[in-house]
Amino acid sequence: MSIASVTFEGQVCVPADVYTLDKFRAWAHSKDFPETGKIAFIGGVIEVEMSPENLNAHNKVKAELISRLVHFVTKIDLGEVLVDGAFLVNEDAGVANEPDVMFCSWASLQSGRVRYAPWGKKSTQPTEVVGTPDLVVEIVSDSSVAKDKVRLRKAYFDAGIPEYWLIDAREAAIDFHLLTRSRRGYVAAAADREGYRLSRVFQRRFRLVRRRNRLGGAAYRLQIR
Repeated sequence: MSIASVTFEGQVCVPADVYTLDKFRAWAHSKDFPETGKIAFIGGVIEVEMSPENLNAHNKVKAELISRLVHFVTKIDLGEVLVDGAFLVNEDAGVANEPDVMFCSWASLQSGRVRYAPWGKKSTQPTEVVGTPDLVVEIVSDSSVAKDKVRLRKAYFDAGIPEYWLIDAREAAIDFHLLTRSRRGYVAAAADREGYRLSRVFQRRFRLVRRRNRLGGAAYRLQIR
């Protein structure tokens, strides 16, 4: 008897024939694709995350990054920041997923290095970010450690993405890896004496700091200079 689908945590049914990038994309754009959870196609493997985001170690970090990067990028008119929900596809790397944050420069968009594209012949509305954005950001959660630190790191490098910010705020000290491309893989930018790291994409230095808010929860600030 053949397998019709595989169910994860009793919530997500993955069709058994979704084994190529194009078949995964077709499923992702269909009415059968789950509305909750993060589901990625990475090098022929489907990864499913159903756990809610940790508010202090994930959601608040993402909110601060989006707020600061959108303001920074818009102020100097560098390009566009896209948030969780934007669907990245790179055929060379065999990856389709939704990064926590993406940045696409005007230069990359105008050159066609990355483009906003519809899926299917009948659609005219852009639903995919196809190609190579300038920057992707992933914030590590308990259920995404190997995916973010190993599999996506390789996939993003294979996709030619110049910079990968990998942030782990689950512990007392924030682990902020600002990764830039070398010939053989990503290399972490060294922090200066004050903890700032140089972004080649933005030609600015960044650091992420955390304090406690008035209720004792985490509050973050992405500092730029």
